[in-house]
Amino acid sequence: MTYCINPDCQNPANSDHAELCQSCGSKLLLKNRYRAIAPLGKSKLGNTFLAIDQDQPSHPPCVIKQFIDSDAKPNKTGAFQIYAEQLAEIGKHPQIPSLLASFEQEGSQYIIQEYIEGQNLEQELTEAGTFNESQIRKLLYDLLPAIDFVHSFNLIHRDIKPENIIRSHQTNQLILVDFGTAETYNRFRQINPGTVTGSAEYAAPEQTKGKAVIASDFYSLGLTCLHLLTGLSAFDLFDPKSETWVWRDYLKTPVSLQLGQILDKMVQRDWKLRYNRAETILKDLRKVSLPSLPVTQNTRLVTAIGGATVALLSLLVTTRLPSPVPRTTITTEPVPYSVLEYHNQPPKDHSVKPYYSSDNLPPMRTLATTSGPVWSVAVSPNGKTIASGSWDGTIQLWHVSIDNARIPIQTLAGHTGAVWSVAISSDGKLLASGSADQTVKIWDLRTGELLKTLKGHDAGVFSVAFSPDNSLVASGSFDKTIKLWNIDQNKSEHYPESFKGYAHEYAKGYAHGSSQQYSQQYYEKYSSEYPEYSQGYLQQTLVGHTQEVQSVKFSPDGQTLASGSTDGTVKLWNVNTGKAFRTLSGHTDSVWSIAIAPDGKTLASGSWDRTVKLWNLETGELRRTLHGHAKQVYSVAFSPDGRTLASGDLNGTIKLWSTRNGCQKGTLKGHTDSVEIGFSADGTTMISGGFDDTIKMWRLAP
Repeated sequence: MTYCINPDCQNPANSDHAELCQSCGSKLLLKNRYRAIAPLGKSKLGNTFLAIDQDQPSHPPCVIKQFIDSDAKPNKTGAFQIYAEQLAEIGKHPQIPSLLASFEQEGSQYIIQEYIEGQNLEQELTEAGTFNESQIRKLLYDLLPAIDFVHSFNLIHRDIKPENIIRSHQTNQLILVDFGTAETYNRFRQINPGTVTGSAEYAAPEQTKGKAVIASDFYSLGLTCLHLLTGLSAFDLFDPKSETWVWRDYLKTPVSLQLGQILDKMVQRDWKLRYNRAETILKDLRKVSLPSLPVTQNTRLVTAIGGATVALLSLLVTTRLPSPVPRTTITTEPVPYSVLEYHNQPPKDHSVKPYYSSDNLPPMRTLATTSGPVWSVAVSPNGKTIASGSWDGTIQLWHVSIDNARIPIQTLAGHTGAVWSVAISSDGKLLASGSADQTVKIWDLRTGELLKTLKGHDAGVFSVAFSPDNSLVASGSFDKTIKLWNIDQNKSEHYPESFKGYAHEYAKGYAHGSSQQYSQQYYEKYSSEYPEYSQGYLQQTLVGHTQEVQSVKFSPDGQTLASGSTDGTVKLWNVNTGKAFRTLSGHTDSVWSIAIAPDGKTLASGSWDRTVKLWNLETGELRRTLHGHAKQVYSVAFSPDGRTLASGDLNGTIKLWSTRNGCQKGTLKGHTDSVEIGFSADGTTMISGGFDDTIKMWRLAP
C-alpha cells in the first residue's frame, strides 16, 4: 500500500505503485524516492510515517517526519536547517537513528531517518509484565549515555517515554527515537504558555508551561521507569492531595533504597531539585546499593527511615575506608523444607529416574544477613567455607554444613562498591572479588588478609575467575573488556616484613573500625613502595565484546577462557594469545552467566531470553536449548560430576536439569529475587545467594 501524506486527504490509502493519490491528487513520492506505506504517529506538530526508499535496490525501510504546523519547532527555514544539522550530528550515536535526508516540499518540512526494527518498552511491558530492579538499572545504564550525548549538543528530547525507546532486533540495544519535538535549550526562550510539547503523561511541569530544561528529560525518563515498575499510568502514581509520588505502594517487589532515592530525585516536581546531568545519575547508580524496605501504608514513616539510612550510609561510604564491619546474624529456627515441583512430562529416557521422590524433599537451611542483598556466592573445594559478596562492599565468610550453619568466620572489608563477583581458587587458599568500585581484590582465604588490589578497569567488575593452576585471574567488566592478571601467589613468601606489617595494620583498622587513618597511611606508603606486592601484573586485555562482559570462566585445561556478554554472545578466547577464536551466537538477549562442565566438553549459557543453552565447547555446536524459566536466567552452574546443571532466575527460582537428556530434575523454590548458585565439591550440597538478603543451602543427595 502507498499512503498519502497530505494531511487534508480524506482517503489516503492507495495501491502499491501509484504515483498520484486517487483521492486528492497529491504526489505520493517525496523527492521522487520516498514512498510512505503506513502512518506511525500523529501530533499537533506533525505526522510520522513508515516509508521505503525506492532509490535503493533493496527498498530499505525508513521513517518520514512531516512538520505541518506553523508552531512546530523548525518552522523557519534557518531554524529547520539548524535542527537538521543537529539531528545529523546526534544520529552518529549508535543508539540514535541516523538522519538520511532533510528538505522542504510544498509548504511542509521533512526529515528522513533510519527505521529501527524492534519492540518498544511499552510493548515489552504488555507482553512480559512489569520490570524488576535489575531491568530498570540496566535500562538506565544503557540509555543515559545516549541521552547525555544528545544533551552535549544542548538539545532536549522533550518526549522520552516507553513508546519512544525501542529494543533493536538487530543489536539488542535500546534506541531512543522520535526527535520531532526536540529543541535547543535556551533559558531565555519561552514558547506559548500552556503549549504542551511531548506526551502530557510524561512531560515535566515546567515543560507543560513552555519552558523545558535539560532536567525535563530526566523527569520523563524517571516516569518511564516508574511506569515500567508498576504498570500504571504516571497520572495514577501521583497523589495531588499530598503532592507526593506514591509509586512504592504499587510495587509487586520492593526496590532497593538506593534506586528508590535515584528515581525520587529524577521525578522531583521542582526541576532545580532534579538531576541535571546524566553522568551524576550514573555515578549514583554505581555507588553502594541499599537494601529494599517492605512497602507499608505509612509512606511517611518509610521515607523517614529511608532518609535516615541514606544519611547514615552516605556519611560512612564517603570516607576513604569502608565502614565498620556489620554484625552478622544467623537464623536458629528449625530447618524448613523447600517446595519441590516436578516436570510434568516424564523423561524420554525411562532409565533416568526422578532426582527426588515425594518422600525425599531436599532440606533447605537459610542464613539471614544484615549486609543486604547477596550479589555472588562461592564454595571452597572442601565444602566447609562459603564466601558471599554483598551490596555494602563486604565479603562474608561462613563455616557451614547442611547440619551446622551457625559459625560465621569473619567479614572482609575493603571494597568501596558492591561486590558483584567472588571466586575461590582450586586449592582453597585464595579468594578473588570483583566490585562496582572497578577493582579486583585478592585475599588470603585462611586469614582474611588482603594480598593484592588489581586496578585497570574503567568500570565495575561483574565477574572474576581463577585459572585451574591459580596463577591467573580473569575479570569481566562493564567497560566491555576482559583482563587477565598474573597473581603468582608464591611471591607471598618473599614479602618484606614491613609490607606484612602494613597488611596486618590495614586489616586491623577495618576489622575493629579504628585506626582507619593510620591504616590508610600504611596502604598509601607501602603500595607505592612495593607495587609488585600490592598489585597484580596485568598480562593482557581481551577486547571483542560490543557490550558489558557479564561472566567469565576458564576451561579445566586452562587453555580456553569463555565469556558471556550483554551483546547476547559467548566468546571463546585462547588464553596464551588473547585472541577470540570462536563466537557462540544463538541467544536473543543478554548472556548473564556461563559455566563449563568438569570434563571440559560442554558449556552452559544462561540468558535474559529465559533459556539455557548447552554448547559443545570443542566445536561450538549448539547441543540443546532448555526451556522452563518464567523469568530471565541469572546464573548457571554444573555439579562436580557434570551430570546436573542448576540455573537460577530473577524470580529466585532454581531449576535442576539432566545434562544427559535435558530433562528437568526438579524446581527449587525458596528465594524471592535473583539468585546466584554454586555446588560443594562432593556435589551433595548446593548453595544459593539471593538479592532477597539470604543465603540458602540445599541438600541434593542423602
